[in-house]
Amino acid sequence: MSASLWLFDFDNTLARLEPVVDWAASRRELEPMLRAAGAPEPLFERFPKGNLLLYDAYRAHLGGLVRRDGGEHSAILRQASAIIEKYELLGVDRAEPLEGAISLLSSLCDGGRMVGIVTSNSSRTVKRWLEVNRASELVKLVVGRDSLLPLKPAPDTLVEALKISAVKASDASYVGDTVNDYHAASAAGVSFYGVAVSDSARDALIRAGAAMVFASPSALAIHLAPDFSSSAPTPRSET
Repeated sequence: MSASLWLFDFDNTLARLEPVVDWAASRRELEPMLRAAGAPEPLFERFPKGNLLLYDAYRAHLGGLVRRDGGEHSAILRQASAIIEKYELLGVDRAEPLEGAISLLSSLCDGGRMVGIVTSNSSRTVKRWLEVNRASELVKLVVGRDSLLPLKPAPDTLVEALKISAVKASDASYVGDTVNDYHAASAAGVSFYGVAVSDSARDALIRAGAAMVFASPSALAIHLAPDFSSSAPTPRSET
């Protein structure tokens, strides 16, 4: 709890988004759009399924041609991200919080910590989920795929969150559920806490080198409890 800034991954760390999104339908729309934009065939052969890996591979293919302040290549990348976002938004209202997720965010805020979300999902998807779960006021910043930055395990989105919040890496922690999250945190120089529901995901984090791994946000909150403010209010309902 010495960290003044707590950053969280979104899907499978705070919310169960993955099971309620039609990712296959998203791919059926994304792939022809990228082909029409001139994405090379080897990208589709390398990533025959999925969306985020294909999106990020195409972003890497564009390399320095992507300018966050505009330009043709950035417009293509934004269009690709928007296709994925459309399907995320179709499912996000049904994405249940993980056990203790909202209470953990609330306790951190009550303890005077700044909370942010850094994710490969769209920031609009995350903001919609926060609205549905009455938690918008708990999260001060969201850096998502629509930032056009390289996705994790690259540290760029975490570095962007540090820049926005004006917090040093040594004063920040990142909470995530995948090895990519762990590597991104390590590369950005922020401390890492793993939160993963499945045994296999927790084992993968431990094998990668993560020292602090928990089965739920609730379990992480119990670990942090001694440092929470003794005057914290009763945690809010997550239903």
